[in-house]
Amino acid sequence: MNSLETRLGRAVFRNPVMGASGCTGHGYELAEYTDLSRYGAVSLKTVTYHARPGNPPERVNEVPGGIISSIGLQNPGPDVFLAQTMPKSLAALDRDQIVVSVAGDTVEEYVELCRRTVERYGDQIAAVEVNAACPNVNHGAGYYSRDAQAARELVTAAKEAVDVPVFYKFNTNFENYLEVAAAVSETGVDAIYTSNTPMGLKIDIRKKRPVLGNVVGPVCGSAIRPIGMLRIWNLYQVVSVPLVASGGASTWEDVIEYMLAGATAVGVGSAQFAHPDIVPQIVSGLEEYVRREGLDSLSTLVGAAHA
Repeated sequence: MNSLETRLGRAVFRNPVMGASGCTGHGYELAEYTDLSRYGAVSLKTVTYHARPGNPPERVNEVPGGIISSIGLQNPGPDVFLAQTMPKSLAALDRDQIVVSVAGDTVEEYVELCRRTVERYGDQIAAVEVNAACPNVNHGAGYYSRDAQAARELVTAAKEAVDVPVFYKFNTNFENYLEVAAAVSETGVDAIYTSNTPMGLKIDIRKKRPVLGNVVGPVCGSAIRPIGMLRIWNLYQVVSVPLVASGGASTWEDVIEYMLAGATAVGVGSAQFAHPDIVPQIVSGLEEYVRREGLDSLSTLVGAAHA
């Protein structure tokens, strides 16, 4: 038995450590720097209904304990993604590792992207991720993270459109994030993936202006992990579906802590920028942990701190 095996609704992964969308690219870009077979899954960089140039530069800058960024979902659109990008991801990753992330401005755009993806690659992917989390776009994504009824309708439509597992990724920056998550949980979505990146600002004192071309952007890195931990702790108490945590995870201890707070799986994002081989190291640490603790499965830890 694989003691790290992780179930998110109908989807089963080899371990609970996932490469977060955006930070992990499309997986294949990291192939020469790390052992991709050690990833539980990779959420591919989000594809949108229309090609997007992204936000103006500068887009990434260091801050204490992490980075501040403003990418804006840059991508070439679905035609290029399906014809040129997906074959590269399929060559680098196994089908049980691939989560395709989609985003749009309307329910219809999300649904169309889900359908096109599954029609072409449904038997070669593990799940579809409905990305409602990006705070750096003017339309669509933020709306489906802050309006409970809209989020429910979006996920319901996506689930009805495809026969593969569906994950809902949303932004917890809004005060009503628990209400939104509870509404989505009622749809029977396979998992809720949290984006726990608070918005921030950094100013270049020499140029006397913000460092980011978009002025503000989400903060990522170890400094925000306690925020992500609290979000998962609260969400675990109101939802009935598996949770995927994110925010500052860079060690196996971070993964265990997130699981104790209520996460079933954990996304690793910006830590890969500094240490491209970080995920295999985390997985090795988890393997040693379960041996040392005599655990049959890591799943027994999920939410255990609430007891």
